[in-house]
Amino acid sequence: MTAQDPKDSLLQTIATLEAKLDFVLDSIMVQPDKSKYMTAQEIQAEFGISHRTILNRSNFLPGHKKYIPSFQAGARRKYFERRVIERMFKQNG
Repeated sequence: MTAQDPKDSLLQTIATLEAKLDFVLDSIMVQPDKSKYMTAQEIQAEFGISHRTILNRSNFLPGHKKYIPSFQAGARRKYFERRVIERMFKQNG
């Protein structure tokens, strides 16, 4: 029987870990499609509504009448679906 060289085993382990880290970093660094999603700051610029109001309303429970649906991409940034925001704020404008 031939025993596997510890150096080869270590290199394989390192390659596997690098591939997994690349996958994790790619998923963290993903940026949503700007034509479909907006940040709170972009909503403020387009509709004149404070970004803090938008962020606060996204923290309500989904059943609340002022809730604004969002999703979080990356560490801290929340994104809002453009068509939902337009439907909510353009009908009132």
